[in-house]
Amino acid sequence: MLNGIWMAMIVLAFIGAVCTGRWTALSAAAADGARQAVETVLLLLGAMCLWTGIMRIAEEAGLTNGLSKILSPVIKRLFPNYGKNETVREKISMNIAANMLGMGNAATPFGLSAMDEMQKLQTGDTPTQEMILFVVMNTASFQLIPSAAVTLRASYGSADPYDVLPHIWLVSFGGLLVCVLMCRVFQKLWRA
Repeated sequence: MLNGIWMAMIVLAFIGAVCTGRWTALSAAAADGARQAVETVLLLLGAMCLWTGIMRIAEEAGLTNGLSKILSPVIKRLFPNYGKNETVREKISMNIAANMLGMGNAATPFGLSAMDEMQKLQTGDTPTQEMILFVVMNTASFQLIPSAAVTLRASYGSADPYDVLPHIWLVSFGGLLVCVLMCRVFQKLWRA
C-alpha cells in the first residue's frame, strides 16, 4: 500500500512537470531532496552512535542494574510472567531507557534482546500477551529526551530546539497510556 502511495506521488509529480513544462524544477527538487536525505541520515546516524555508546557505557558500568531496580515495580506489574526474571527485566529496562532518550532505531537491539529472552522462557512460537504489550509499548514509547527530534530541529536552525519538550512529553505519555490501556482491554476481551 505504501509503495503504491509513493509510486502515485512520483507519477503525479512527473505528470505535473510534463503539463507545466517545469522539468528543470523537478530535476533540481529531486537532486536537492536526495542530498538532504543523505545529510539527514548522516546527522541522525551520528546522534544514534552517540546515544548507543552512552547506553553501552551505562551497561558496562552497571547502571542498567540500577535502572532495572528503579523500573522493577512497573515492569513486574506490566509483565508478571517475565518481570521476576532479572535478565529479562534488565533487557526491558534498557529498551525503555533507550526509548525515553528518543534513540529510536538504537533502541531496537535492546527490544530484540528483551524479546529473545522472553521467547526463551516460553514454549511454542505464539507470542504471549505480555510480548504483544512489550511491542506496543516499544512502538508508543514515552520520550523524555527526544534526541532525534531535537537533533533535526537544531540542524535546521531552530533558535530553541528543546522548546517542544513539554508537548512531546504530553503526547508521548498520553499515547503510551492509551496503548497500554487498550492492550489491557483487549487482553480481558480475549480471555472472555
